[in-house]
Amino acid sequence: MITEIKLNYEVIVPKVKFAHLNKNNTLDDYKNEVEKGDWDYQDCLVKKIVYTNQEDWAILTDSFLEDNILWEAMGGHELTKNDKAKFRNKFPDDFKKKLFHEMSEKAKDFFKANCKAETIELINNDTGETIYINPEGHNYARYVGVNC
Repeated sequence: MITEIKLNYEVIVPKVKFAHLNKNNTLDDYKNEVEKGDWDYQDCLVKKIVYTNQEDWAILTDSFLEDNILWEAMGGHELTKNDKAKFRNKFPDDFKKKLFHEMSEKAKDFFKANCKAETIELINNDTGETIYINPEGHNYARYVGVNC
């Protein structure tokens, strides 16, 4: 059984581990990368919560590279509402105007220090295990964050 809740308020989960090697197909693959120490912390801005039972969890976490309506082209990175107000008129000139790899070093530093990963929080109701999925605008789980 799967239950979705779209949030109309901001939930921030700090310091979630995202593997450097992304686009893995299974949760075990992501956990292995993190256990090797090949990861970075990212703060997550949860946009939707998906609750599953163990049976659905097993299916979802073994097929990240398959399109899934649950991920619905969400994701990316964003400033919180508070940060938007705090940094108003203080953004580097090329922030938000270019793709990350096209930004100046100043804009990249600002982005890394302040933007949160827009994620879907996936919770296994039977075990309590929780992961964070950032499809980065795609319909598959492009990036998966774990707390292991």
